[in-house]
Amino acid sequence: MPLTVYLWYTDSIHGYPKSCSSPDTAYHPVYSFKLISGIGQIGGSIIGGYLVGKIGHRRVLVSLYAIGTVCFVILGLTSNAVALYILIAFGGACTVGTMNLANTYISEYYPREIRTTGIGWALAFGRIGAIVAPTLIGLLLAANYSPQNAFMAFTVPSIMAALALLVVKERYGSYDKSQIEENIKLKATSNV
Repeated sequence: MPLTVYLWYTDSIHGYPKSCSSPDTAYHPVYSFKLISGIGQIGGSIIGGYLVGKIGHRRVLVSLYAIGTVCFVILGLTSNAVALYILIAFGGACTVGTMNLANTYISEYYPREIRTTGIGWALAFGRIGAIVAPTLIGLLLAANYSPQNAFMAFTVPSIMAALALLVVKERYGSYDKSQIEENIKLKATSNV
């Protein structure tokens, strides 16, 4: 565990101070992209978490994946700087923000005895996507696709995730208020 925390720490601070202090890259658009995306990720987690408590995981996740798909399509079509930053924030909310919400959904989907295994498998597949995505985008750019068209490749995982969630049968639990109330009624009648 201490080694893992050390590696996270050194990995996160390794490149940024050097590149920020360099006179050639004192300000680079990548930093504003990361900042706006990070703000969107935090907002997506917070607002999405609130909505999950009101309408349930599946509705929120499918909606966020659909919004993410639209954002990535529009990102590929617009060149307005303000619109790009707004779309980047929404894209952050619909990627990492959605991942945070999906983790709690996954933990509720599996029975208590195997929840950690379910989350582990889901995170492992997510990690594979995080490894393959930059490689795929690099290959698309090397094949002379424009950066705008390469952004459209991000729509595929969003569409697949939304469709996959639509076919999942909820079994073990949910923050959905009606589901919780129904479970309480069932327990009350079974105790009588």
